[in-house]
Amino acid sequence: MAQCRACVWVSAVLLVWVAGHAQGEVVNVATEVESHLGNRGPAFEEGVTPSKLGWGGNDQAYADLFVVNPIDGAEMVWVPAGTFRMGSTQEEIDGLWQANGWGPDWKQVPGDEKPAHEVTLTRGFWLHRHEVTNGQYGRFLAATGHEAHPHWDDYKAHERLPVNWVSWDDASAYAEWAGGALPTEAQWEYAARGPAGHPFPWGGQWDRDRCNSAEYWAKKPLNTIAAWQAWFDADLGDEVTSPEIIAHLREVGSFPSGASWCGALDLAGNVWEWCADWYGKSYYAVSPVEDPSGPATATGRVLRGGSWNSFALGCRAAVRGLDAPAYRLRSSGFRVATTP
Repeated sequence: MAQCRACVWVSAVLLVWVAGHAQGEVVNVATEVESHLGNRGPAFEEGVTPSKLGWGGNDQAYADLFVVNPIDGAEMVWVPAGTFRMGSTQEEIDGLWQANGWGPDWKQVPGDEKPAHEVTLTRGFWLHRHEVTNGQYGRFLAATGHEAHPHWDDYKAHERLPVNWVSWDDASAYAEWAGGALPTEAQWEYAARGPAGHPFPWGGQWDRDRCNSAEYWAKKPLNTIAAWQAWFDADLGDEVTSPEIIAHLREVGSFPSGASWCGALDLAGNVWEWCADWYGKSYYAVSPVEDPSGPATATGRVLRGGSWNSFALGCRAAVRGLDAPAYRLRSSGFRVATTP
């Protein structure tokens, strides 16, 4: 008698489980689901890692693979545990300024990126591949009753644009709803620059065609504050309206050549991204070697990555911004990290 298909499937699953268990690692037979962008991948479950999915070891990144968070549909890439140099050396700063012709009036910007220091992240984690979109944020608002930002009606129909005008409090509430947290500043920078310590997510050289920034729109270098201000005034004017902002945002994932080593997109430009940490200008001098999480308290929370109206040096992986956690900015968004 022919064996039923269900029995064959159950037997196959059991064999996979036994083989994995015998090696000390249970292989997860994940259900494939569709992401909020229409791509399919394994459904994320608590405790899942690349090894449990059969991808390989947990000590490496898989830039072309992702799992899908069933709560918000986010595609999540794996960032393995590892060690990297966080911050900027004076040599790196001098080299970038010379290579790009950036004016001396901006050279005070990297002051809080020193001293450069070695940091080890002892646990791998999953990171949203993209910035959270208006479509995802709308699902969060509907599910939780969280207060929408005052400009929500202007943006909600643009479902694939990154959500902006969100405070740290908004972003943190979303992250908790989605089963994760905002990435720490160290997690964010490691995902952006990797073990090699690249100054930009894609590598060592600035390229305005790899991210959504002021220079992407200007189509030329903006090497001084005066040059940037002239572009801003000509392109946007005194009062920046919602239609103007919408016109300058780009759908998440629009710059695939700007992907970082772990497969995360838009870590430079589009919108600034809130991190979990309180901001400490001198924190790097006293930062723990392992898993730093910022000062115990301060007045501002960290923002990372630059935005659609940022100059080139503001899109570096090491650059640090800040604002009050309750303040909603026209250029602030976020993504979520989840630790197995």
